[in-house]
Amino acid sequence: MLRRAFIAWWFGAAWMALTSGATLTRFAQRAGLDEFGFGLMASVPFIAAFAQVPASLFIERHGHRKQVFLWFNMAHRGLWLLIALLPWLLPAGALPFGLVALVGLSSLASQITAPAWISWIADIVPTRIRGRYSSRRSQAGQVVSLVMTVVAGMALDWAEAVSGVAMGRMMSLLLAVGAILGIVDILFFVNIPDRAKHAANADMRLKELVLHPLRNKSFRHFIGFTATLAFATGYVGQFMWLYLFDVLRMSNTQANLLLVTGPVLATLVGLPFWGRMIDKLGRKPVAMIAGIGIVPGAAVWLLVSPGQVFPGYLGVLFCAFVWPAVDLANYNILLGLVERRSGIGQNTAYVAVNSMVIAVAGVLSGLFGGLVAKWLAGWHGSFLGLSLTYHGVLFLLSGVFRMLALPWLRGIDDPRAFSARDAMRYIVADVYSNLENTMTMPVRVAGRVTYKLASIRWFGGRP
Repeated sequence: MLRRAFIAWWFGAAWMALTSGATLTRFAQRAGLDEFGFGLMASVPFIAAFAQVPASLFIERHGHRKQVFLWFNMAHRGLWLLIALLPWLLPAGALPFGLVALVGLSSLASQITAPAWISWIADIVPTRIRGRYSSRRSQAGQVVSLVMTVVAGMALDWAEAVSGVAMGRMMSLLLAVGAILGIVDILFFVNIPDRAKHAANADMRLKELVLHPLRNKSFRHFIGFTATLAFATGYVGQFMWLYLFDVLRMSNTQANLLLVTGPVLATLVGLPFWGRMIDKLGRKPVAMIAGIGIVPGAAVWLLVSPGQVFPGYLGVLFCAFVWPAVDLANYNILLGLVERRSGIGQNTAYVAVNSMVIAVAGVLSGLFGGLVAKWLAGWHGSFLGLSLTYHGVLFLLSGVFRMLALPWLRGIDDPRAFSARDAMRYIVADVYSNLENTMTMPVRVAGRVTYKLASIRWFGGRP
């Protein structure tokens, strides 16, 4: 089961790479989406997350985790085939509405599956290896994503050089191929059994479903952290691509290399390290240390200019190295809450309520980003000698909001975890040890080779 779930994500990562990034941004621009439209599209997945509450209630009352996961995920991925065909299905004036509507429906189907998925995977993956398993699974997906992103960027640049018609067809083709690969991802789960540990509770009520997790103080602090972080980062993705295209004037390939390929490589390095740290040190201290590290994650892009990518881009890579620690810690905290509950409904309730609160924060984030972008469109200023547009203002504000998320971590219960100070000492020592081993490796290899050569009996004589 672990192996099938692992391999499935190869196809899921390919779907994600082909239906986002430069492909989706260029597709949306060609459809006629304005600045506010991009902010609205960024908020759509968060709006759809409200569907997790009725989905959780249904699973609680009737079970059927696997069926919910399979059917709604098939719809979620399959709708991207319709998105790819939009230019041939709708007139030009209706394209922006059609795109946002279909992305919204796809997001709605995806969010319905989330409570089933978290509860199901918590039963599949043993507690002792969750940090390492989730990091390795994500790492494998990042490799696939890296390859597909480079291929997509090169394909878009080639098509753009041919003609506008070729560019439009190439974008639709990439989205359609991504949808098919996404469906293959879900088909891998058909033969994985759902070994539910608890019976469904037909008497579960919506009020009880929502209020039960909120009585948990640790969970309240957890959703405070995730909601604040969601508000800080929800709008960033869309405007990051616009910043590279509109301000830095980069091609599709250049944008994919800087915004996807480089961070993916840094993430690949960080994932196994942070997964091991979570299993050894605990989730809370790793989240605190990494949370500090990602504060400048958006603002460091202001140090990147068309003629000088480095050294500002090194800050981007560092934040990309640290970011998986936050995701892995949050994921494992949520799995721990799910595991400790005494019924399927109790399990999925934590997932649904967390997603509902994040949804509110994400919707507000997308609307906030869109309104600021609309208000400051065409504005130019400076900050500490750096040229600013509305993109830069949004990036700086994101850093402020990320700092405001950190105090929430103090109230999260993680009894077997190290203190943040001890965890930091351990991480620094581990990094130093690995760097020392890496730097002295050539000397050790040369010593071994010399020893082997000195031990050979040349022409039958003495060694």
